[in-house]
Amino acid sequence: PSRDHPTISMTPVTPGAPLPFHAINKHHFWDVNCALSALRGFRNGVNTGVRVRIPYIFQAVIYALIFKDGKVADRVKFVLKQMCFHGRNLALFVGIYKSICCVLRNMGFKNGVESLVAGYIGGFFAFGESRGVSGSVNNQIVLYLFARGMQGFVQTLVKNGTIPAALSTTSSWGFRNFAGIVLALALFLTEYHPDTLGSGFMSTMTYLYHKSDSGPLISREDRNFLPFLGIVLVSLAGYVFPSLSMTNITDKLLGK
Repeated sequence: PSRDHPTISMTPVTPGAPLPFHAINKHHFWDVNCALSALRGFRNGVNTGVRVRIPYIFQAVIYALIFKDGKVADRVKFVLKQMCFHGRNLALFVGIYKSICCVLRNMGFKNGVESLVAGYIGGFFAFGESRGVSGSVNNQIVLYLFARGMQGFVQTLVKNGTIPAALSTTSSWGFRNFAGIVLALALFLTEYHPDTLGSGFMSTMTYLYHKSDSGPLISREDRNFLPFLGIVLVSLAGYVFPSLSMTNITDKLLGK
């Protein structure tokens, strides 16, 4: 096989038939390329983890300026720690996953079994820590991937014909139903089983749905957001007058 298109399975692939796993996967047989593939994945994990966290540094500074929080340095330090843990944990996962997949595929495992086994082992060791800075990073990553996984699961059911195509999350109607189900579940748990939800998440939900039960209509803290509140209120008229839609307002204020 050529360097750009290596053999990817021990089982011959019939021309035109679907590949047993991703077409650009470079897991070779027992040679140095297999190890190099895992090492490159490890490197890309570090790069991705750092790249994803960089915007959070600016977010921490802006947050401190808006709310007059003097702990800017502490916030930035925390984000830098998260950046290091994110890069390390993601790198470990990718390295472990690709190494195990390489071994299992060379043993003849296929059809997704090797991916599930490698994913579980990698996730258990690389993203299993639930305490400290590493735990906070892992919690964000795992919950994000859970959401993506559930969306992909719904798409798989549509693809296999198990549920109607109208419920596909890529369709307007399907996504509205998906959003409705997710929000219904989240608010049911917020109202009746808040102890089952994370403290950080519940802090936001409490602010949104419980603290709004009383107090002044516009507090001193709220005044920082009055321009955005005005924009949102005007944009509500966009449902009747399209020229006042949020898209048109933001395009006029900020440019396309």
